Amino acid sequence: MITEVAFFNINEGMEAGFEKDFAVIAEETIARSKGYIAHTLHKCIETEGKYMVQVEWESIEDHMKGFVGSDLFEEWVKKMDYYFKPDIYMEHFQLIK
Repeated sequence: MITEVAFFNINEGMEAGFEKDFAVIAEETIARSKGYIAHTLHKCIETEGKYMVQVEWESIEDHMKGFVGSDLFEEWVKKMDYYFKPDIYMEHFQLIK
């Protein structure tokens, strides 16, 4: 199992809409992808409009090839992209203990 960790800065004034839409659209897209396990959304305390998403996948390939290379990812981008400032940051992590 691996964990995708992504940081998003949301356009000013769009935080409530992002949180509401993320809950629905993540279930319609990310959660339907092969290798998906679970996801969480976290709101930053120190920086307004900053969020962290953690998605657990069976493998990095399930995320990068299976989801990112799929129609589900295109649907995700189409429905969510207008919320994001262009400085998205994402990496993958492996649990040690």
